[in-house]
Amino acid sequence: TLQQSRLSNEQSQLKTKPTENSIDIQIMQAYLTILMNQEKLSYQQEVFETSRQQQLEGEVKYQVGKILESDYMLLRANHTTTQAELENTRLTIEENQLALMTLMGMDDTLRLEVVPSDDTLRATDRIMPLHDSVMAQAQRSMPDWQISEMDVDLARLKVRLAEGSFMPTLSLNAGYGGQWMPTGAPAQSSSTTFSDNTSLSLGLSIPIFDRGSSVTQYKQSKITLQQAELQHYQTLLDLRDQLNELYINTQQALNRYKASEVLSEAYRASYEVYVLKYTEGAVTTVEMLQQQDKYLSASNEYLQNKYSFLLAEKQLDIYTGKEIKL
Repeated sequence: TLQQSRLSNEQSQLKTKPTENSIDIQIMQAYLTILMNQEKLSYQQEVFETSRQQQLEGEVKYQVGKILESDYMLLRANHTTTQAELENTRLTIEENQLALMTLMGMDDTLRLEVVPSDDTLRATDRIMPLHDSVMAQAQRSMPDWQISEMDVDLARLKVRLAEGSFMPTLSLNAGYGGQWMPTGAPAQSSSTTFSDNTSLSLGLSIPIFDRGSSVTQYKQSKITLQQAELQHYQTLLDLRDQLNELYINTQQALNRYKASEVLSEAYRASYEVYVLKYTEGAVTTVEMLQQQDKYLSASNEYLQNKYSFLLAEKQLDIYTGKEIKL
């Protein structure tokens, strides 16, 4: 019974861990979302400044007849669009910061400054841990695994307690007592004597007939143990499937991140060339804006892949019991 109470207490404490892990993941997601939008804001700012300069130059060229009105209107529209996207990203960052402060229990009147760590600046050099190593570490660290295992241990203890009802009970009782008694005639007595008595008894109780309650209790405890073992096995299967899916998604996210980084850098270089060519009149306004759209699209995809990988990687760290560093 003492073992059962101790194990139940350990299990109760462990049941708070999944909620803590869930909160940790939410905080990481909010933090990484802010970093992603901050990084997005930086290249949006560059494109906005370029579009502003192009609009100013385009206005001069239009007034002297070097470009058509349609080209000038495209430059104005592009400048307005990039400005709106820039402002929207800033508002999104403010919203993300409030969400992070709420998760961390911070006063919303405070100012929160989120800065990237070395761990998040560049992650394409990451090497995925071995699959078997991840599974082994997770089995030792994931609370759901341990809680399910404790359910089996508790069920085994119930079987042992039920088996105890078939066993004889040996009891030992001991007692000691005494009292003071007067000596001589009651009217003349001035002295007393002390008398004591001791007792010792040994009893043996053998369960013979209890209307089958002990047998029923024992059978029920065996069924409970079988159910706990089956549930434990199912929990293992579910958690392994969950971890396998997360591991594969993390590997795929890393691959997408590496590929999109190269593509984003290529489109950035191409966009910068097109801006120079447009300034020199070698390409049309439409061609330059098309290249800008390709660059922004590639950059957005790169950021999505980068921070999706970082979040998945941190989730793996949580499930394998590693220290979380952001």
